[in-house]
Amino acid sequence: MEKNQFTHIGKVYDAHGIRGDLVILVFSGDNSWVDTLENLNLVHNGQTKSFKVLKTRPHKKGFVCQLEGFDNRNIAEDFIGSEVWVDADLFISDDGESLFLKEILNFEIIDAKEGSIGLIESFSFNGMQDLLVIKKAGAKAPIEIPFIKEFVTKLDNINKKIYMELPEGLISINEPEEKSEKE
Repeated sequence: MEKNQFTHIGKVYDAHGIRGDLVILVFSGDNSWVDTLENLNLVHNGQTKSFKVLKTRPHKKGFVCQLEGFDNRNIAEDFIGSEVWVDADLFISDDGESLFLKEILNFEIIDAKEGSIGLIESFSFNGMQDLLVIKKAGAKAPIEIPFIKEFVTKLDNINKKIYMELPEGLISINEPEEKSEKE
């Protein structure tokens, strides 16, 4: 499995029922795409195995799925904790659809006042909204910016830039304070 062809979406959280169904926890909490899932890969004991998906249904912050070859609870329980990877092409939006975060990875964030902040290196979630994790040049730690429509003024897919109007102080509050030495 080449990792750039697949996206790590979550982990096997539990077994469900006696037929061997799996409960998959999706890290983003978004399970709107699971009805299109045909195959998934499980990384189990250091080995990647691909399975055909027979059935899925949304469940809390993930989904329940039935996989080919999983016909009892014991098999399912053996896979608890396994990483779940799916085809990266599932996360490409069509025109007019909401973006998948993966599509804006490595985009440059440009603030109306501060100029270029840096590149999106990953994503996080604070319980309320998605966060862009930005690698700022010269910064000791990444900066987290809420990815909400109120902050976004323009999304430039061609040049891989997101223009934003960020509240004053949002960038500086993310930067670690310098510790002064006691005299």
